[in-house]
Amino acid sequence: MIIFLSSLYIIYGFLFLYSYLKDIGLLRFLCAKKNINILLTIELFFIIITSFIVFTSQPINWLIALIMMFHISGVIYIITFPDNFYSMYEESMSIDPSSVESMSGWILIGFGVFVYLSRIIT
Repeated sequence: MIIFLSSLYIIYGFLFLYSYLKDIGLLRFLCAKKNINILLTIELFFIIITSFIVFTSQPINWLIALIMMFHISGVIYIITFPDNFYSMYEESMSIDPSSVESMSGWILIGFGVFVYLSRIIT
């Protein structure tokens, strides 16, 4: 299951990088106000998979638990403060949209590498 989660993060990251290179704008699509359900569904999917790994592995995989907490806190923030989330997103996109989109892809690829390496660390 760890390899599956790691692969999902890496594929998701490469989708962001590909959309950045082809100027498709996957991040702009996901962070549009009308697509909040899609964004929350993707986050919920990652929460379910990470929680399954965390709660079924002995000893607890702390790295995946930390990533799970990032997803949970992100969902809570989006649900409780949607206006702040969108204003923060629009502000960051007004500065340099290309760096935000490529950085998101590299962060997701980094999550995939960390998840894969968590097999070795724990």
